[in-house]
Amino acid sequence: MFNNYFNHACFMTIKEIESLGIVGAGGAGFPTHVKLNSKPDTIIMNAAECEPLLHKDMELILNYTDKVLLGLKIVMEITGAKQGIIGIKEKHPHEIDLLNSKVSGNIKVIPIEDIYPAGDEVTLIYMTTKRVVQPGALPISVGCVVQNVETLLNIGLGKPVTDKYVSIAGAVEKPATVRVPVGTTYAEILSHFKITVDDYSIRVGGLMMGALEADLNSVVDKKTGALIVLPSDHHCVNVYNRFALEEYTDKIAKAACDQCTFCTELCPRYLLGQPVMPNIAMKNRMFSNLEQKVVFAGNFSCCECNLCTMYACPEGLDPRGATVMEKRWSRELGLKWDGKEAVPHPMNDYRKVPTQKLMQRLDVLMFKDEGPLIELNLSSTEVRIPFNKHIGAVSQPIVNVGQIVNKYELIARANGQVSSNIHSSIDGIVKNISETEILIQKN
Repeated sequence: MFNNYFNHACFMTIKEIESLGIVGAGGAGFPTHVKLNSKPDTIIMNAAECEPLLHKDMELILNYTDKVLLGLKIVMEITGAKQGIIGIKEKHPHEIDLLNSKVSGNIKVIPIEDIYPAGDEVTLIYMTTKRVVQPGALPISVGCVVQNVETLLNIGLGKPVTDKYVSIAGAVEKPATVRVPVGTTYAEILSHFKITVDDYSIRVGGLMMGALEADLNSVVDKKTGALIVLPSDHHCVNVYNRFALEEYTDKIAKAACDQCTFCTELCPRYLLGQPVMPNIAMKNRMFSNLEQKVVFAGNFSCCECNLCTMYACPEGLDPRGATVMEKRWSRELGLKWDGKEAVPHPMNDYRKVPTQKLMQRLDVLMFKDEGPLIELNLSSTEVRIPFNKHIGAVSQPIVNVGQIVNKYELIARANGQVSSNIHSSIDGIVKNISETEILIQKN
């Protein structure tokens, strides 16, 4: 039914990638066919996997090396890029040796330091090419397109995206990487793991950039990367809850920020010369009210890595939350940065945050830092497939209740230039269609 492109990279087109419903699997969920509609000279495989405790990307490289590299070659063929770069942390010598044994010519592996957030596109581009993305610009402005490992795997497989690889980490006896059908509940996945604490919370995505999820009946979508189990009284959970609402961030900023500027001095984007200044966002909260919003447009370039809140701030405040508010307000007010060109800070090489140091600050060194790929014998008889969990327009369902569908069958069509096709992840019958998801029950 679907072509094997292993030796025929040039036969795949952007239109075919669009039809497969491939989106950024690293967390953003941006439709890949839109991103590839450009002419870069360099494609960068983002194998940095910089969030603590996650191992999904390394497992995909180890277990599906050829398909991942095929995806990279396809993307290079489609875009006409002259070189491919694999940015991977130097702490993974086995994976680096494996990749080096399979690439040559215009594809090269570049080991990078084990720092956070090496996986940020702007940071990764600088670490691998020394090119500086200017404030408000996209990677293509410096001739680069960055693609996540799992995204490239999905391209290399040449099939509709119906399964997702997820890291299960934290307070579990045996952390692992698993492949599950899109639409599988968190509860079903976690039922296959021995959780080592009685009272726990779930962080969906990374410890730094994910979100707490109280509803274990929520489901995996095409950009879900991890389920991290944490004791409910854990330091990270307390911080997440402390700033769960913007009003909390705003109130605490007004009451406690002493403008020490540590948040800015350790900001990865600021150190690359971008005008991101979380301390200014905090100060602006002191002088903003319902009638007047004081905004610094440079903060629009914040990548939301959360380093300022979870690591840099000595008083436990939320510079990241304040900066995210400024991003939104800048967008609403139509503000753009018109200041000086970005030039890396002279202290950039001296203020990088090692992952181990970050893990110590997050208090997660007690958890096993591993995640081998394993098979799960899922018992669920149904999936609930979201059609609104990607960047862009919500997809339009094209099936009806009672209709029999097969795995890989199109069930919701992309609805606009920036949108994504959605396919059934199992063989079954459509039992319900809500405003956000399609319920399919196994035959």
